[in-house]
Amino acid sequence: MIEKNDFIILEEQIEPLVKNKQLKSNEAHELLDQYYALIIAYIEQINQIDKFEIKGIHDYPVIPMNFEERYQYINDRIYHFMGYRQMVTLKDELIKMNARHQLKLKREARLKEDK
Repeated sequence: MIEKNDFIILEEQIEPLVKNKQLKSNEAHELLDQYYALIIAYIEQINQIDKFEIKGIHDYPVIPMNFEERYQYINDRIYHFMGYRQMVTLKDELIKMNARHQLKLKREARLKEDK
């Protein structure tokens, strides 16, 4: 189960590389690849899907606005500062959206129980 702390652990390793302008290093590439993979795995987890496919995002309950454009932006710039920042922003939005979605599901379940 992926949690916010899993992202924080990677961010703590990536941030010094960002500050030292070392995102082109092999170490940074490995960490950014891990971060990207973690985001995709988190999308799969919160949407309860087996495999993320960009063409299926309209069927996923937890996807931020303009996701397709942002996804493309990240893929085009995964090893650049702004690509990394976009991943961090996307992660934050996914965590918040998932929290709201889980509350909604709990409310709906309670309403069904009350009936």
